[in-house]
Amino acid sequence: MSLFLCLIAGILAFGIPAKADQWLCGPSFGSVNARGSDVRSIPIRLAKPETVDALIATSRPDILWRLADIAFVPEFEDAALSTMQNGSSAITDLVAYDQTPDFAGRHLADMRDGFGQLWQEKLLEAGLVMLLPETGRPIDALLAAEQSAMSQQIGLWAPGQSPAYHYAGSSEIDGDLPDAARAVGRFAVIDGILQRIEDREWRSYLNFGSDSRNDFTVMVDRDLRDAIKTAGQHMEDWIGHKIRVRGMIEDRGGPYLELTNPASLCVEQSVGQP
Repeated sequence: MSLFLCLIAGILAFGIPAKADQWLCGPSFGSVNARGSDVRSIPIRLAKPETVDALIATSRPDILWRLADIAFVPEFEDAALSTMQNGSSAITDLVAYDQTPDFAGRHLADMRDGFGQLWQEKLLEAGLVMLLPETGRPIDALLAAEQSAMSQQIGLWAPGQSPAYHYAGSSEIDGDLPDAARAVGRFAVIDGILQRIEDREWRSYLNFGSDSRNDFTVMVDRDLRDAIKTAGQHMEDWIGHKIRVRGMIEDRGGPYLELTNPASLCVEQSVGQP
């Protein structure tokens, strides 16, 4: 059963870019909450999946595996399962991230085919799953795969599909996100131009509009703010650049996201590059 059965996903953007955006994401900032340093590659033969999120290798049928860094959404689980069943025989390699199972007894893993392509990439490219970074490894390839589905507006990113929505923002000049309020109560992927930052002792607020009381706001607590700075990033350098964030959107006088994982924030790749 997917962790996101009760979530609705959205992508809010300032229109369709002429070419695919390139992003610098949390794991590339440095070793911020990094996981997966002790990984190992295992040749496997995968049993035909019976569910999307509990996979079995025939050599160890007592162990359940879950694909890392993606989330299945209810409306597309059947399509994802069909795709996985059709491609399960091509999976030849498994990379396990740790020995600690999750609440359902599943171990986190990457799975690759004989050409070295991650199974997660294929599912993201088809728009059948959502990127949900959790391992702390660089996510460039996964982000590009998801961006391909978004740009093509396929799968869960197709217009009018539930649970995903694609909004074309109407105010790129001043950064307002008039559609952000429609994402309240949902899990959303949001692109916006950062307008200003309000620093306080225990947290910082990233504001994406002309009215800080009502605009879309991302809260970064002090520990995460310090970790981002230690990793070589200065948030004030992001002002005027496009930011992508993902997470649950709350209503706190306006649409609001509390950033808990640096991998859930990406900046245009030109920012912070040498």
